[in-house]
Amino acid sequence: MQILSSLQADVWHNLTEPGSYEWWYFDAVADDERYSIVAIWFSGFPFSPYYLKRLRAWKQSGAKNGASFPNPLEHAAFSFSLYADGVEVVNFIKEGDAALFEASTEKPFARFERNWFAYDEIRNCFVLRLDFEMPARKKRVKAELRFTPKMELDDDLGELSSGEGEHAWILVAPSMDVKGEIHVWDGLKNDERNIAFRGSGYHDHNFGRAPMDAHIENWYWGRAHSKKHDLVYYIISYKDQSREPFTFLYLAENGKPLILENRLTIIEHELEQNLISPRYGKRLTMESGDCRFSIEHLKCLDTGPFYVRFYSRFALNLQEKGGVAMTGISEFLHPERLTSGIVQNLVKSKVLREGRLSVMYALYNFFNRFLEQRR
Repeated sequence: MQILSSLQADVWHNLTEPGSYEWWYFDAVADDERYSIVAIWFSGFPFSPYYLKRLRAWKQSGAKNGASFPNPLEHAAFSFSLYADGVEVVNFIKEGDAALFEASTEKPFARFERNWFAYDEIRNCFVLRLDFEMPARKKRVKAELRFTPKMELDDDLGELSSGEGEHAWILVAPSMDVKGEIHVWDGLKNDERNIAFRGSGYHDHNFGRAPMDAHIENWYWGRAHSKKHDLVYYIISYKDQSREPFTFLYLAENGKPLILENRLTIIEHELEQNLISPRYGKRLTMESGDCRFSIEHLKCLDTGPFYVRFYSRFALNLQEKGGVAMTGISEFLHPERLTSGIVQNLVKSKVLREGRLSVMYALYNFFNRFLEQRR
């Protein structure tokens, strides 16, 4: 895993290798912890069942037998999730071809249909403007949010990289102030929800020149904030067991880096698996020098056959500073499951592909409309 940390690296890399991917990730949790949001732009949607199917056909038969080249740009996507009190309000993923997507190789900017983000150099903030409809759930969302970094990453995180660089992670802004407005129209309930959002946010960026399942076995990630501290952790175990797991811990106090470490001891506790989700640790403990912290997943925000997203509690112990309680967002990903045809069909239930009709998508949203009406 290659690590980068500059704003200059937060541009579009325009990858063309079959199976390559790239995404820009933003999340935020409100100060009162009632609302949380996640917004992601994709160029080469690595979790797309349509992209993965084309990739598999191309690998098996190639152009000689008429299989089309799996161009990442033909599988761009945008995702937005909104949670209220730990319950899903909006879970939107739309995928389409290059006509719906635009990005810059010179500055941080990406657009999918009417949803875009850009870096405002004058105000030193990321501006997100969202405008989309979700006909299957009879909802429409409009939002404008400003993510303002609280700190600059002066350290050269590249020194903590490992491996051959097939996959890269750009830690752009581990801690940001977030302000803005979110409007959700619910046609089922004839209701409008207007949210004046204020909270703490995070932004990173990933890209890879090969499919995720080619090298990665499991992937844990999380971030948390308190009044004084900001924390980001990252754990990747590889399918090649001769490779050491990639670990990363970033801890800042009052905006200044306190711990920056890639040699961590990790223990998974209470391994959990249900009929849908992959097998994951309900609790993790990590140690690095004089720092020890544990992660407990309080609530499952979103679950799928290859990933899980949590609202989590972090208990941080520093030998000279005592204990610190933090909360934030965590995720777990098991890419291998994406190679299953059954899993790909299940993923179709959440992905609206432009120009494609999916029975799975229609059924999933039909039952969710029913459940929403009963709340």
